[in-house]
Amino acid sequence: MMLKVNNLTKQYKDFKAVNSISFDVNAGDYVAIIGPSGSGKTTLLSLLTGLISPSSGEILYDNKKLSHLSRSALAKLRARDLGMIFQFSELVPNLTIEENILLPVIFTRKFSEEEYHRKCEFLLERLDMKDIRHALPRELSGGQIQKAAIARSLINDPPILVADEPSGDLDPENSNLVQMLFMDYNKMGLTILLVTHDMNLAFDAKTIYEMKNGSFNQVIKS
Repeated sequence: MMLKVNNLTKQYKDFKAVNSISFDVNAGDYVAIIGPSGSGKTTLLSLLTGLISPSSGEILYDNKKLSHLSRSALAKLRARDLGMIFQFSELVPNLTIEENILLPVIFTRKFSEEEYHRKCEFLLERLDMKDIRHALPRELSGGQIQKAAIARSLINDPPILVADEPSGDLDPENSNLVQMLFMDYNKMGLTILLVTHDMNLAFDAKTIYEMKNGSFNQVIKS
């Protein structure tokens, strides 16, 4: 079991953004969460990545309770073991696209410098970004920035990818590039947990949950 969530709740005064959710994610799973805006999806991902704390319930990664980890241990977990894609991608403005993709290297150094550059070259090729590798974020479109954020999330070969609307700023052609990349990485063993309105991405998943008013229902694929 890679991720286990038990009765997870996040309450703000009288409003429960996440309401007593329980589910499991095994290594190699591909899980999609769909649902209307305001249903609690982004709050749930923020809880799962330790960016905010739950009001009650627990989250376990490989049987380690997230609530028992120090701030430094949480930061190390996010840097080394979680690939994270946020709804509003944040790149360092004075670094090139290639430098932004390689930024996690500074914090983890899981691989050799040669291996990191090989991985970077592969991602630049797969996401059709080789011609913009030396550009700064201010020179690029929202979709190009989003692709760079996706590449950055994968550069460390994390065991699990957590993504919030990864194709939100992408046109159909680039959304398809990301869709194929995710499928290939999942076949190689990457565990994927994503929030999306893109039903093509959602129906690639092995398990789909629909979130409404902070609660979960599993969608049975036909």
